[in-house]
Amino acid sequence: MIATLRSELHRTLTIPSSWGSMAAATLIGLSFSWFSVDFWSLFAALGVFGIAVITTSQHYQHRTAVLLFLGQPRRLRVLAAQGVTAIVIGLATVLVSGIAILPGKEWVQYFGTLAATPLLALFAVASATVIRRPIWLFVGFGGWFVFVDGLIFRFKQPLPFTALIQASGGHPKGLLIFTVYTVAALILAGWAIRRDLSTD
Repeated sequence: MIATLRSELHRTLTIPSSWGSMAAATLIGLSFSWFSVDFWSLFAALGVFGIAVITTSQHYQHRTAVLLFLGQPRRLRVLAAQGVTAIVIGLATVLVSGIAILPGKEWVQYFGTLAATPLLALFAVASATVIRRPIWLFVGFGGWFVFVDGLIFRFKQPLPFTALIQASGGHPKGLLIFTVYTVAALILAGWAIRRDLSTD
């Protein structure tokens, strides 16, 4: 497990696109933090989700998953290592991008977003393990966020992104609901990671 985790961290931190994604997410979060702490939470969450999806799905897009699973046949360990990697990168991104809101003493929003970050990172890794195509994920979840959570239910129902927004605002109920969604996604990912790679 430790060797797999070290390998995932090394791979993530040595790919230029990973650094580009982290820098972009951090700068966007910092920029929007000057307008509103809610905007900061939203764009910080988008950054964490995007980075986790890209770094996970790259294995399937570039066919390195074959070598990865040959080196570590226990695929659940790979999933765990990818999850921990996404959490570490996500927390670092949120910690840095949220610096600008601290002078305003927005402690609840800051620590609420930090608390939700590990769950969001795991949710993104699980989603990328199931679907394996980042464009499908971004379009699908983006549409869900806007049309289902937003326009249809107006962020008033316990749906995934509504729960995430509530959790980022420091509401324990939102954190609990999003935890349930994350666990469900991880269970599905635990099955999906065993799928044949030839169809990707």
